Amino acid sequence: MSSEKTSADAAAILILAHEILYEIGMPASEGTAQRISARIEEAVTRLVGRERERCVAICKRRATLWSNSTMASSPLGREESRARANEATYIADAIRAG
Repeated sequence: MSSEKTSADAAAILILAHEILYEIGMPASEGTAQRISARIEEAVTRLVGRERERCVAICKRRATLWSNSTMASSPLGREESRARANEATYIADAIRAG
């Protein structure tokens, strides 16, 4: 989740925490559910961040591939290659920005 976490996201995470507590037979006090919710959100945020960075790396490799392709050095392919490299860089920036 990001700093723009919606109340629907928060509610879904809290519901999940309550469901986990119910499944393991623990009393579902609000404090316990809130602590579990915070830990779930923290874990998901880390995982999403790592996946986002993995996708950014793929896009950056793609931009480099297009910039260094044989097509990039030919007059007919230079524009296409540059456009594709720019697009891959743009997508990487958009993914990173979230």
